Amino acid sequence: MTEQCPYCNFDDYDVLAKNEFGVILPEPNALSKGHCVIIPLRHVGSFFDITDKERKSLLSLLELARNELQLRHQPAGFHVGFNDGDVFDAKSEHLHIHIIPRYEGQTLKLDNRWGMSGQI
Repeated sequence: MTEQCPYCNFDDYDVLAKNEFGVILPEPNALSKGHCVIIPLRHVGSFFDITDKERKSLLSLLELARNELQLRHQPAGFHVGFNDGDVFDAKSEHLHIHIIPRYEGQTLKLDNRWGMSGQI
């Protein structure tokens, strides 16, 4: 845990769900209604550095987030992704997996956090 890391220093009131190894948090700079991030509780920068237990835990939270978003918002689909390593001039020091609901007729505008400028 580092004091400067926003994912290490989240507010417990923001937690949407939690298990032994991770949490689901709302994305503060949401790209669509319901956009969330799934993060490991341990400060780790790469998906490839997490343990098998952490990986299974995070994927379980990802599925839970999807199910909750389906119930609450009924999106047409989802964009799921994460950056790994120093890419796009945005160093990610704490792994976070985005789940972005996609809605009919709504263009998803990925920004420079994704190394993109444009629409999907």
